[in-house]
Amino acid sequence: MSKGYIICVDDEVSVLETLAEQLASRFGQSHSIETASSAEEALSLIDEIQSGNDIVELIVSDQVMPGMKGDKFLEQVHQKLPDAIKILLTGQAGLDSAIYAINHGGLSRYVEKPWNIEELSRDIQDLLEKFRQNLENQHLIQALNRRIMELEGTNS
Repeated sequence: MSKGYIICVDDEVSVLETLAEQLASRFGQSHSIETASSAEEALSLIDEIQSGNDIVELIVSDQVMPGMKGDKFLEQVHQKLPDAIKILLTGQAGLDSAIYAINHGGLSRYVEKPWNIEELSRDIQDLLEKFRQNLENQHLIQALNRRIMELEGTNS
């Protein structure tokens, strides 16, 4: 299977660089790690990745950013990529934004800053395994449906 994409979104450059480095050291063998400093930039990046027929598997987004907030961004991501894993990373968001992101953005995890990279890595590893299993199941179902249609075609 080709490399999937992990996108980190945060307006604070130091946080973005730290998160990207930590994820690259743990998931760089199996995933390309990309960064964006705003929700708008991340949405463009997602479109670009998808236009190359590559798969965005995971998005880690800060909540408090200029322009579009993380929960609203993840809602838009969820419309484009309902199966992608979405993690809201925040230092100051309240429960309301987490609930909104869970209900409207398909949020997989809510992580407070400063994060524990060991815990975050374990969670991401588990979520990525589930994502890949789901993707494989979808491929198997499609293959099975094609085979059923072929068999029905030969029997009619």
